[in-house]
Amino acid sequence: MGNKPDRLTFQNRLDEIVTALRRDIGSGTRRNGDYLPSERMLAEQFQASVKMVRRALHILVSDGLVEKVPRVGNRITGASGRQTASVKLGCYPSVMDNAGFRELLNRFRQTHPDIRVDTLTVPYVNYKQAIELYMDNDILDAVTLNGMNFLEMAEADALERFEPLSVRAECYPFLNRAFIRDGLLYAAPFVFSPVVLCYNKDLFREMRIPEPDSSWTWETLMDVSCKIKRERDLFGFYAHISSVNRFPIFLMQQPFRFDKDDPSAGLDDPRLWESLRRCREVIYRQGGAPAFLSETDADAETVFAQQKAAMIMTTYYSLNQLGRVPFEYDLAPLPHGQLAKTLLLVTGFGINRGSANKEAARILVDFLTSESSQTLMRQHSYDIPAHKLAAEQSGGETLFRPSRYSMYREIVPTFGGHEDLNLPMDELDTLRNELRMFWANMEEPEEVVRRLREAFV
Repeated sequence: MGNKPDRLTFQNRLDEIVTALRRDIGSGTRRNGDYLPSERMLAEQFQASVKMVRRALHILVSDGLVEKVPRVGNRITGASGRQTASVKLGCYPSVMDNAGFRELLNRFRQTHPDIRVDTLTVPYVNYKQAIELYMDNDILDAVTLNGMNFLEMAEADALERFEPLSVRAECYPFLNRAFIRDGLLYAAPFVFSPVVLCYNKDLFREMRIPEPDSSWTWETLMDVSCKIKRERDLFGFYAHISSVNRFPIFLMQQPFRFDKDDPSAGLDDPRLWESLRRCREVIYRQGGAPAFLSETDADAETVFAQQKAAMIMTTYYSLNQLGRVPFEYDLAPLPHGQLAKTLLLVTGFGINRGSANKEAARILVDFLTSESSQTLMRQHSYDIPAHKLAAEQSGGETLFRPSRYSMYREIVPTFGGHEDLNLPMDELDTLRNELRMFWANMEEPEEVVRRLREAFV
């Protein structure tokens, strides 16, 4: 393999270059009327390729900050003089890499030339520590916030860092509820996805296997997986089981909940281990599938795209990674246990309560969550918009959509969140870490329970 950067790395580096140049122009470090260094000199300065620098300059030209003078160079215009505010926006990597979101930022810059938007990538892990550091040092005015990170902030009594917002009546009601505490909304819902089953429709047709539907149990899935493995020698089903957005679903499908005040009290409950054994069995019963083939959720989509797995546990977000695969695929509800439940993932935008640019940040957030912006997001990505009317429109799509794309509307009663486990987020992470050997089929519950009793505090 060469050293060519992947798409996410390229986009993040591009954003860094654009942000740095915008900051220099806005602050006057690079003055109006001056010419920028040559593309080659900028490439050396930013340790980037000339192609990347050229793309960055094209964005600055589109923003009106730079104009190309034929056979001379790139001259800084007077556009910075008309910018009266700026917003420093922190985004998860998956949001930054989304083509629909990048188009939205371009539209905002065109319609609001007086507001400069600088983007910064924020982490999924250690979120609370990073966000508090960024906010305390005036690095962020607005930021993406998902359901799990919201729970982390709530459990740490850190929600006061976010500006309370008006409840979005145009959103699906269950999305607002994901960001409400004590009657206050701390993030404006942007996009969401349930965890669903994705399957290779062409393969099911060839093998004359009935397609998955809401009647499927995990036993059904395992039977079909074994048949596919036996007859086609590929994984019938695969998932990144150790993900905190995957294995909790098996627990949610049992009428079992932890005692939040004493998580260790439920470790001997047979329903807990029945769930976790099923979680492990869906991988191992088909024979030979290593539990740690994948390191992240995205690796399961790679296995599926390479036609090495017939079914995967995935999200609408992750469909963006499938691109133009050479086969037809479709979606179905997850198989059920004793209960029909799946995990709802939601991402919103919060505003830094201590920001000096709150009004500009609010204008940006309102723009990103408006019906027109949400409609554009739906047309350019597989993410489901939080705006109900935008999500349920049809037409204008630029992407292939599975025939059952709108299935999410029929399974809303099965949606649940991490909070349904009644387990604090730090304890959930402890549980995940201590289960690694169990998922690798190298330990049984007794050994895990012994360690968890010591780990849970």
